[in-house]
Amino acid sequence: MNGKAIIPVSKPLLPTTRELLPYLERIDASRFYSNFGPLNTELETRISEKLGSGTNSVTTVSSATAGLTAALVSMMNNRSKKQKTLKPVCLLPAWTFVATFHAVISAGMEPFLIDVDPKTWKTTPYITKEALSKIDGDPVAVIPVAPFGRPVETQVWDDFKEETGIEVVIDSAAGFDSLTASNIPKVVSMHATKVLAAGEGGFIVSTEANIVNHIRKYINFGFSGDRFSRSQGTNAKMSEYQAAVALASLDNWPETRAIYGNIVTQYQDRIANEEKLSILPSSDDRHVTSSIMLESSIPLPSGFDEFLLENGIETRRWWGKGLQAQILNKKVQSASLQQTKQLAESCIGLPCFPGITESEINYVVDTILRNLKGY
Repeated sequence: MNGKAIIPVSKPLLPTTRELLPYLERIDASRFYSNFGPLNTELETRISEKLGSGTNSVTTVSSATAGLTAALVSMMNNRSKKQKTLKPVCLLPAWTFVATFHAVISAGMEPFLIDVDPKTWKTTPYITKEALSKIDGDPVAVIPVAPFGRPVETQVWDDFKEETGIEVVIDSAAGFDSLTASNIPKVVSMHATKVLAAGEGGFIVSTEANIVNHIRKYINFGFSGDRFSRSQGTNAKMSEYQAAVALASLDNWPETRAIYGNIVTQYQDRIANEEKLSILPSSDDRHVTSSIMLESSIPLPSGFDEFLLENGIETRRWWGKGLQAQILNKKVQSASLQQTKQLAESCIGLPCFPGITESEINYVVDTILRNLKGY
């Protein structure tokens, strides 16, 4: 590696011990460690106030994956008996992290993989409706994904649900900074690698209090205000310790956002004049994310990842070659996935973390351009 230290692709930065201490002392004083304790309640309130989503619009969860499963199960349990099916199918884009797929399986549904728009990397109601006739089973839900935090437009999905009767849950795992509240439930991750980090954990937001209440009941063993389990449930609650880290991260949010925004701007400025290359988030986006994606208008050359690593730059194919390429998913139903396959060959995650220096970003870009020169 030419004797050069590795520039990591990711290096999470969570609140310090000093920043956490006031919240930990509150846990010691209350001796409340789980079960929607006071720190969880405060976190839910602060998030709902930030989003302007109203009371009872947010519930914390142990992870975004568990949150997706909870949202799917809760919405399906809320459907009338005549709407239920022996073979429920959930549509989801193949261009996403495998956690979305696992959430569908855990919810007792059969996945059906669909493609995405090549410009936005998002699936659309049109793409979804085109796939409906190809499904063996009853399509009951769809999960649009906010790719690397890029927001999903909710009105078009409201219209889609109204037209088709198919439930919609939005996977907004990396979308905290682009988040807006709507009646459609959105699931956000607070994993250590996300911009608002709690180590593990997440939350779900919906302006429909009934949806949130059903989800909240599901993640607490089916309990609702007493000790009688009246519906299907599991344990997917966030602990008070996770909430403490999340609250301290929320305290630091203005500074954290500025740090990631500066990193994004530096990459964008360096790539701006490269005809075949672009950066996500783009200059048209208004959100920050912890993942910087490089996209080429043509497939990246063979050995590109290895070349960068040999030169001290760690990269990541965050979503691999798409869900259709995962071994577990070989027999999964799918529509044509042409755009997913093209994106898998032309996109790569670049180093992005608090503390990366301008000289390191310049070195990353210079090394990329040196490899692609004449390609």
